[in-house]
Amino acid sequence: MKRKAERITAWVANGLSILFLLLMVLVFSFLNVPEFQETFKEMNQQQGVEMSIGAFKTSVIFQGSFLIISTILGIIGTLTIKGNRILAACILIIAAITGIFAGNFIALILWFVVAIMLFVRKGPRDEQNNNMFSQQNFDEQNNQRKQAEINPENEMKKKKEDDPYIY
Repeated sequence: MKRKAERITAWVANGLSILFLLLMVLVFSFLNVPEFQETFKEMNQQQGVEMSIGAFKTSVIFQGSFLIISTILGIIGTLTIKGNRILAACILIIAAITGIFAGNFIALILWFVVAIMLFVRKGPRDEQNNNMFSQQNFDEQNNQRKQAEINPENEMKKKKEDDPYIY
């Protein structure tokens, strides 16, 4: 089964995650610029927040590491969609949960949507297996009916067992 919608949505989420990662690298590179540090201190004083540059840098590193992990998992999940839909859905759910810690909410929602789509939409092999199982049950029931029609004594015994008023 072609899973074009799932792949496109997953690649959009991966692209947004990579874009968010690039923005985070840009912010991290500005942390060492003296003008940015002065502006950061002024903004903190105006808002009444006491946060040092070191604590902010640690926060950016922490979120960046989770963002890298979730992006890598999202790409791996996207690449495995064609091969194994259940594995891909599980990987994308793990990527989405990891993305919570990075604040990557748009990609997180898209990864969850893709995972749900992968769980819900069955592939052609799954449908064939279900049809084969149904066909086997149907064949067994037909064989039992044919045997009952051939042997009238078995049919009479069955009627006697089902109906207590027949002797």
